[in-house]
Amino acid sequence: MEDMIERNLKNELKETIDSNHSFFLFGPRQTGKTTLLNAILEIYPNVINYSFLDVALRQRIEKHPEAFRQEIEMAKPGIIIIDEVQKVPKILDEVQYLIDKYKWVFCITGSSARMLKRSGVNLLAGRAITFRLDPLDLTERMLFTQHFTQTNTLKKILTYGDLPEISLLLENNKVKLVENLLRSYVETFLEEEIRQETLIRNIGGFSNFMKMAAEMSGKILNFRELSQDIGIAHTTVSSFYNVLHDCLVIEEIQSLVPLSSRRRLAKSSKYLFFDIGVRNAAGEMLTMEGVDNEEWGYRFEHWIGLQLIRYLRSRNLNGKLYYWRDHNGPEVDWVVEWNNRWIPIEVKFNNNPQRKHIKHLETFLSEYNKKSSIGYLIFPGERPMKLAENIVALPWFQLYDIFKLPNPGD
Repeated sequence: MEDMIERNLKNELKETIDSNHSFFLFGPRQTGKTTLLNAILEIYPNVINYSFLDVALRQRIEKHPEAFRQEIEMAKPGIIIIDEVQKVPKILDEVQYLIDKYKWVFCITGSSARMLKRSGVNLLAGRAITFRLDPLDLTERMLFTQHFTQTNTLKKILTYGDLPEISLLLENNKVKLVENLLRSYVETFLEEEIRQETLIRNIGGFSNFMKMAAEMSGKILNFRELSQDIGIAHTTVSSFYNVLHDCLVIEEIQSLVPLSSRRRLAKSSKYLFFDIGVRNAAGEMLTMEGVDNEEWGYRFEHWIGLQLIRYLRSRNLNGKLYYWRDHNGPEVDWVVEWNNRWIPIEVKFNNNPQRKHIKHLETFLSEYNKKSSIGYLIFPGERPMKLAENIVALPWFQLYDIFKLPNPGD
């Protein structure tokens, strides 16, 4: 099913293969890494695949890693796929040998960077390009989603997220199956597999942490307060967040703290679950029923942040996402740093944005006018609106226009 979706990375990966370069393709589980590679490589002859999700294969290669090299030398393939390499990280020594000797192309996927970051693991420096595959962004999803601009479509996305299989099932109204799959994702991957890979011993504490982390996703964290709420040491809470970050389950969003600012700005990071549907499942909030406007607004802000990250990453733009908050009150949900400029963005789940909704944008633009000349408010409406001389309200489905629109005063 997922091969129906045209992914933004497809052409870039194909160009990398055609130029005879190997690559890592990292991304959380179920983002479609294997499906994407299979769709690309079906036109190439002589492809061999090693999937380390196969327990018997993984155990055999772990015991005899030289067998991997011997088998490939015998097969003489043009392209080799290695799926979930973090499960057998030592195999990368053999990969380096084969690249250096034969110049074969390796397409290597992984859903956890933690194993590969450990001391002594070969990361193929200078021999493999690194890419990241995320859940769907707006441009990928709108290609197959009917009634895309409707508010009800937005609410479904804000509830069930953007994983490729989930999105296609949702388009076919298989809501019950979608809910079961998302809950299973949390139970089997986020809890069991992460615990297994990282040797987490405090099973009950980690399960409680997962639910609280989902509820706190997108909020400024205080590890000590969080540790008191769930009854585990704050150092353990910090280590659990490191585990989720290493396993690509959460995104870290730093605070924008300009050196020239005289304000007392927040400096702690925010953490976003990589997919809003997974976040809702982990937080036991996987429903559209009985959701109040505050929670819709919270989901909307979270999701817009993820969409901005995906846009920058999938297009290899030299940009970064921040948030900005003054302890005295003013705050801006998201700030995109791009082309040596800051683009401040407020997110409001309100069909009728008003001047009162943009006062923090006006504060930011006034404070940092040398780096920022235009701000945006993203809302669930149908048409763009000019709210001030240098502030535009954009419907959510036109979010990526922030990278295209000129200053409204021009």
